[in-house]
Parts: sequence; structure tokens; C-alpha cells
Amino acid sequence: MSSEESIKKYLVDLENDDIQVRNKARRQLASIGPEAVPDLINQLKTDKERCRWEAAKILGDIRDPSAADALVEALLDDSISVHWVATEALIKYGRGAILPVLEGITRHFDSMRFRQGAYHILHVFESSHQLDPKVQEVLDALRDIEPSVGAPWAAERAIEELKFGKK
Repeated sequence: MSSEESIKKYLVDLENDDIQVRNKARRQLASIGPEAVPDLINQLKTDKERCRWEAAKILGDIRDPSAADALVEALLDDSISVHWVATEALIKYGRGAILPVLEGITRHFDSMRFRQGAYHILHVFESSHQLDPKVQEVLDALRDIEPSVGAPWAAERAIEELKFGKK
């Protein structure tokens, strides 16, 4: 069986009602690694909640930078369980998740669910002393009484510093 055929088979297995079948498929897709990422990103867009949850979980295990933006968008998922697993997946990306999360804040500042996910991610990084001062300002803005007002501007400043070294 080709790698692409294996990926397709395991993606179908993620829909199985048997948890052991799903767990095996999850492990296999994670072991395939970056080659499975495009298909897993597509799974994040399916109408099947279980498949979105599984895809986010696997992408967190693979930690391929090309999936970070898709996981950031999954913070908007209607399902709180998909939202939560996407949040946890991004935390696994470490500092590699910071820029995509900041960019997400600038796009989705009006979404309370998104801001909550971004807050949780940045708070975890703060706890492990992984935040630069400008990113700390974003977290502080998310803690403010009106985070939808200050957080996107703080995120813009932090993005500029991360990308271009501007103060």
C-alpha cells in the first residue's frame, strides 16, 4: 500500500466508532508525519467533529510548522472540544506557535472564543518564561477589561518586532 493510500485509510479509520481503531489510526498518521499534514489540515474543515478533533490532536503530535495557521483557525471551531485540542496542539508547537497566534488575534479580535484560546496559549508560555516583552503586552491586553480593543494593536506591535526586530 502506498503512503497516500495508507493516509486515506487511516483518515477513514478516524471515523470508526471503535476507539482502538481510532487510536491506531492516530498513531499511524502521527508516525507518517509531515506527509500526512495536508490531508489532516483538510480534516480540520470537515463537518465531522470527531475527525476535526482527531486531526488537531495528530497535528499537535506532528508539530509541522505548516499546520500552525490551520490550528489557529481551529480555535474558532464551534465545538469546544475541537477548540480545546487545537489550543493544546498549538502549545506543543512551543514558541513556533506565537507568531501564528498573534496574527490570529489581529484577524479574529472580535471572537471571544478565539481570544480565550489565544490567552490560554500565551499564558502557558508566560508560565514557562517564553514570552518576549512585546508578546507579554499582548497577554496583558487580553487580560484587560476590553481585550477586543487593545489586544489586536498589541499583537500588531509584537508581530512587527518578531518579524522585523522593530521596537
